[in-house]
Amino acid sequence: MPNIPKGNRKTFAVKARSNYLKDKERAFANIDRSNASFYNSRLWRKLRHIILQRDPLCKHCIKKNMYVSSTVVDHILPINKGGAKLSLENLQGLCSTCHNRKSAYDK
Repeated sequence: MPNIPKGNRKTFAVKARSNYLKDKERAFANIDRSNASFYNSRLWRKLRHIILQRDPLCKHCIKKNMYVSSTVVDHILPINKGGAKLSLENLQGLCSTCHNRKSAYDK
């Protein structure tokens, strides 16, 4: 039986992986990365920890009489719209569902 070099194999898995990578690249093509260095900073991680301790439950869910733990720290007024980056008054703890809904609404 002849052997085909590994680099030239066109299998379903290779094609599927290629399609997956292209789809992933398209999905993240329009994401604003201007604040990425801020969100990766040590100062933000410490502040995030403080806010999650202050707000252990999602602020939006509490208004609906639901008790869901907050996992995301959200800027009430987004940074790109003039909100303060490190102001405790501009930060709130939200669950990921509420954060995604609010972020989509803000855009």
